[in-house]
Amino acid sequence: MQFEKLKSRIRHLTYYLEFLLAFFIIISVLIGMVDLVRYFGIILNTNPIDTYEVFQKFMGHVLLLVVGVELVIMLVYHSPSSVIEVLLYTVARKLLIGNQSMVDFMIGIVAIAAIFAIRKFLFVKDMSNENINGHKFSAAVSVQAVNELLRINISEEFGNTIGGVVYKLAHEAGVQLYEGLELKISTVKIRILRLKDGVIEKVVIKTIEG
Repeated sequence: MQFEKLKSRIRHLTYYLEFLLAFFIIISVLIGMVDLVRYFGIILNTNPIDTYEVFQKFMGHVLLLVVGVELVIMLVYHSPSSVIEVLLYTVARKLLIGNQSMVDFMIGIVAIAAIFAIRKFLFVKDMSNENINGHKFSAAVSVQAVNELLRINISEEFGNTIGGVVYKLAHEAGVQLYEGLELKISTVKIRILRLKDGVIEKVVIKTIEG
């Protein structure tokens, strides 16, 4: 019991620390935006030959601020889409601003393609309303990954993947699988979003508040 209480306190402490870090990032982004205004004057007073280099630095500054904003979203909401977007903007900034060799450029392209593949096959395309209707995952996503992303504690005794957990829960409840079936485990509800030939493909996981 004491151990569980300690875990709960540590969990709450990490949340407060994340909010504090998010606050510092917001302040830094606001300060950084002041420099964007100064860049306009520099660009206007720079000769045309050197304008490209100045503008490149300006774009690098903008994209860095965008990454900062996305980091705040990731720290506050812990949403899978925000993690993907932070990675995407970081790689994009490296590609657009840095002086890359052809090999580095191709590696960056492959990295972006991999990020989009993860977004397509592990998460559904429309993630804009995930904080309202729940977080959407491929049934093949591991329980451990979901626990880490959503800060929940689904026991891996039910299965190694989210799809396996749903199968086990449905079997124990004696219910047939169908799209829209919602099952409760730990502090979340898992709903089948897509079912094809008896195989679960997509699920929605929503945290039970309170």
